[in-house]
Amino acid sequence: MFPQNNSREGVLFTYWGRRGALSRFALEVGREALSNRNYRAALSVSEYNQDFRAIRDVGSELLPLRLFSSDLGALTQSWRIPIVRSQLISWVREARIGTVVELMPHIWSPFVMPAVQAHGVRYISVIHDADAHPGDRSSIAKTLLDRALDNADLIITLSGAVAGRLEAMERVSAKKIFTLFHPDLHYGAASQARRAPEGRPVKLLFLGRILHYKGLPILIDAVEQLRADGHSVELGVFGEGPLGGSAPRLRALGAEVVNRWLSNDDIASVLTRYDVMVLSHVEASQSGVAATAFGAGMPVICTPVGGLPEQVLDGVTGIVARRADGPALADAIMGLANDPQLYNAISAAIVDTQGHRSIARFVEDCVAHARHATAP
Repeated sequence: MFPQNNSREGVLFTYWGRRGALSRFALEVGREALSNRNYRAALSVSEYNQDFRAIRDVGSELLPLRLFSSDLGALTQSWRIPIVRSQLISWVREARIGTVVELMPHIWSPFVMPAVQAHGVRYISVIHDADAHPGDRSSIAKTLLDRALDNADLIITLSGAVAGRLEAMERVSAKKIFTLFHPDLHYGAASQARRAPEGRPVKLLFLGRILHYKGLPILIDAVEQLRADGHSVELGVFGEGPLGGSAPRLRALGAEVVNRWLSNDDIASVLTRYDVMVLSHVEASQSGVAATAFGAGMPVICTPVGGLPEQVLDGVTGIVARRADGPALADAIMGLANDPQLYNAISAAIVDTQGHRSIARFVEDCVAHARHATAP
């Protein structure tokens, strides 16, 4: 808890989700914010967060909340919402919190945050997506999650594509939106510049939940074409979700497939064994997978959709394919695989520019915007 005689208002970062890249995001934000002495910061997370033990060790300014441990619990445990609301209000008043920065909207946020605002606390929400991703089950709850657009005093997006879409949809005033960036995420050792593989095929990595909008069949199309043209590349697919018709095609390619939820250690191991991250999306906002690759110094190849070309700078931190289809993706893959100097230069640039995409910069920018947000 904050010292009671400290007159400065604090900033509370919240992430109430349970698992996924945003848990890592919250852990890294917490480490940075709670160790920075230029401002007072605190962190609130769910006790059911997959990284709760690690988050618990980042500092004493932590408000853990007992939310729910399963998707069904969002409904069956909703009787806890008044308790959570009361705990949060009591805590922000005692700790003199002036601003809450929600790292991602939570399904219970619409029932909690307005009550916090009623006590003079500014509410800032980081909005990751303007539209529901095709095939993503979480889109069912998007109507509730979008209440953050109406309730928040300030909206932060991680790409211009999302900000532009929100403005085009007339969901929120442009004056209320600030666009930052998706910071790099780190699993395992600190990022170091990589060298192009020698004497073996380039190893391509598809990482994360297997959902329709991520375009796994397009990546398989590209690898099949490359193999048919006599090029030797290897493919690994890691993540949970239905493989459907992709399963026999992956077997035919001899791809390494781990079709389950991945732990942080799993991700760290995979990043050391593969050379290039491939984002074969047919729709996108921005990508935590790209941020994970950058955190490991790994070049990224992506399709030119959504905010991906903002995040992956063509020829600098990766390669942007001309189109979101197999032939264009195959061309992009070979352009990098056949040019070791380009691969080495891209990896070196990722490491050299990591300060521009750092968690420290992201937190500083959030705090700066928080200080200028209009109080309710």
